[in-house]
Amino acid sequence: MAPVRRVLLLGEGNFSFAASLCGAAGTHVVATCYENEEEVSGRGRAAESIRRLRERGAEVVFSVDCTKLKDYFLPEKREFDCIYFNFPHCGRKAGVVKNRELLAHFFHRSQDKSFCVEGALNHIFTRSMPLLYFKPMICETELESRKVSFQVPQVLVDKINRGFLELNSNHPVRTVKEKLTAGLRQAFPLQNTDCCLSLLHEGHLNDVCHSNIFWIILSPEETPSTEEISNGLAKPKFSHVDFCRDTDKNGWVNVQEGCHISKRYYLRPSLLPYAHAITQRGDFLPGTLHVLSGPVFRKCLISPYSMPVFHEVVFVCAVNRGTENSCIQMLVNNIKTSIHSLHQAVSSFKLSINLQEATSFETAELNDFAAFESHLSKIQYFICMKTDTSGFCEKGSCVGIIRTAHYELVSSELVVVFASLNLDLLAMLLCGIPDWRMLWTSDTRFLHQFPRGELRLFKSFSLYPPSYVHDVSFWVPDGEQFDEVAFHTIARQVSGEMVISLQLIDSFQQSETRRKSLCYRLTFQSCDKALSRQEVAEMQLLFRKEINQRLRVTLR
Repeated sequence: MAPVRRVLLLGEGNFSFAASLCGAAGTHVVATCYENEEEVSGRGRAAESIRRLRERGAEVVFSVDCTKLKDYFLPEKREFDCIYFNFPHCGRKAGVVKNRELLAHFFHRSQDKSFCVEGALNHIFTRSMPLLYFKPMICETELESRKVSFQVPQVLVDKINRGFLELNSNHPVRTVKEKLTAGLRQAFPLQNTDCCLSLLHEGHLNDVCHSNIFWIILSPEETPSTEEISNGLAKPKFSHVDFCRDTDKNGWVNVQEGCHISKRYYLRPSLLPYAHAITQRGDFLPGTLHVLSGPVFRKCLISPYSMPVFHEVVFVCAVNRGTENSCIQMLVNNIKTSIHSLHQAVSSFKLSINLQEATSFETAELNDFAAFESHLSKIQYFICMKTDTSGFCEKGSCVGIIRTAHYELVSSELVVVFASLNLDLLAMLLCGIPDWRMLWTSDTRFLHQFPRGELRLFKSFSLYPPSYVHDVSFWVPDGEQFDEVAFHTIARQVSGEMVISLQLIDSFQQSETRRKSLCYRLTFQSCDKALSRQEVAEMQLLFRKEINQRLRVTLR
């Protein structure tokens, strides 16, 4: 038997709304008004509505001041599923100030907006989750058959080991991956090889901007005990390197601390190296589609569709030379069919997917995902997807990459086809999710919208989150190129991803000294929490301190 919902109605006039609601099944109504019963009963049809309410078991309470509700209800009677306050008003010709005071006392909070009854909306208020401040986190992974530990970059602490792709997950990212894999299984023999993929790479990435990589220093001999880590007592003994510059062919300089790094480790920005490694194994089967998936990490500029961490899936298949184009077409056709099938269950808005040759794109047209991928190795094709609600770009958003490579291990007559997809971006475009941060929210109202194995059009549960704007001006260090990606990464870290926009609004250079000054505008806004002006002010102060220390800028 379904539980009965207790509904509290405040400021009732003639109780007609309460009487109509009282007929709803599974609902117990508690209706109140500010006046006494004698005053209310004289209104048209009020007496009839009150009689109807009482006959149906509803509670009717008079002379209730909504700003002192605890005076009218015993502690055990104060729990309600919904509270309705229709047309909140002090009565008669009360001014804006008095009505503001009424709501302020009702909510115990201030009201910044003017009181307006035209185009009134029905607002549902819920208690916001508090802002989370994460402690330094030590992560353990396997690297070259040995266990190593490292301190997770602070900006990623809440995004490590979230398990979106695990078997018990109902996250939309997993749903997209499973539907794609199920569709491809109809056309290819398929083998999953997700296990034991290290979070770290060692070495050097050719042609990739070092500012886009999360650099790590390992200190395995200083690994804290499991008990220390679980109790949160482990001190950050491991340093992570966020900002590096090239000094020579043999080493790096840590700009933050000025120390030489003998070995270079970084959080994996792609699964492509693992895909290449699979083709070198003795058990690699030509004709079989091998599947790898997992989170990858890339520093990037702040925007709603730019993700410092996302889930990538890579499909790898070796075929006879001369048949690779047929394999690519079969891959893309099955991917398109699976995506269209998912989309039809979500919405009626228009969706198009197409395969475009890489030569048809200029670098400036590529989104962050495609631009980074183009540096890893030569790309033959982009898989582009466009929806009429995303407003992303005219040509659509690149969600996948197709590459080929010669396969010399067994036979020079084989060619390996690699297809990689950004699962997070696919989920966003399919479900109409406007901000990548929503995929990582811990608010249960997000996942509750996506039952196991289903995708639905996302409905925002925070329609009017407040935003705050702060500017910061500074002098760039003489003789150094300003690292804008590092600048954005610091903003992400100090705000806990609460900065949604970071725009250059002014720059100038002194004619005498040639010193360069920049001014940026930061817009702070949460996608799932109540963000206060004081919290934002503290974030802005910390941001100024961090860019001064890490990027060596001179604040103005």
